[in-house]
Amino acid sequence: MVLVLIQARLGSSRLPGKSALPLPLSATAPERTILGHVVSRARRAACVSKVIVATTNQPLDEPLVALAAQLSVGVFRGDEQDVLGRFAGALAQAEGVDTVVRLTADNPAIDPAFIDAAVAHHRATSADYTYTSGLPLGTNIEVINAAALLRAHREATQPDEREHVTPYLRRHPALFRLETLALAVPPAVAGLRLTVDYPSDYALLSLLFSYLGPGFSLTDPAGLPALLAQHPWLAAINAANAQVRA
Repeated sequence: MVLVLIQARLGSSRLPGKSALPLPLSATAPERTILGHVVSRARRAACVSKVIVATTNQPLDEPLVALAAQLSVGVFRGDEQDVLGRFAGALAQAEGVDTVVRLTADNPAIDPAFIDAAVAHHRATSADYTYTSGLPLGTNIEVINAAALLRAHREATQPDEREHVTPYLRRHPALFRLETLALAVPPAVAGLRLTVDYPSDYALLSLLFSYLGPGFSLTDPAGLPALLAQHPWLAAINAANAQVRA
């Protein structure tokens, strides 16, 4: 069984409450929040059996728990800094899981077709950890064997290994079979920044979701590639933003 775990919290210093923001800005339904899009896109992947939001036990994240309930998705709460521990706790409560897909609640443009492709490659190669490359920032996929994730939880000790979930796996290729799956999208799409860390990131994604609709793909030639060809300035809206990990 494939379990999607969505890492989420509301305590961002650059864009507070970002996971619960409407997307686009005019939206009102829970399904049209940033988290709502991540959940709905994960559910559209054919391989996915279950979705859980892994958030913190801080009072600040109570609204995320309420939003998850509106989205009819499970929640696991744990230590704010120990995200790996949160993932292990959520996995322990989900029976029959052999594969975990890690997503984050600030990446609303993930493509369900690429989730399916990543999981298929992961299983075909008997990998412990698979990471996709070649996609826009904020849309690559991580797939982890359940047993490998639990081993990382038992053995990882460095703060960044606890906070960012997968560094322990990547740092120990002698212990885990690591795979990279190269995926292709049109060059103009590949260069986009489709994560939400700053207000300008949110502005770009609000425009894209407003114009293209909630289910747009990264590869449909009549959708995002055509829009970028017509309005290449869109890519400049957030191009100067530096990638951050918190």
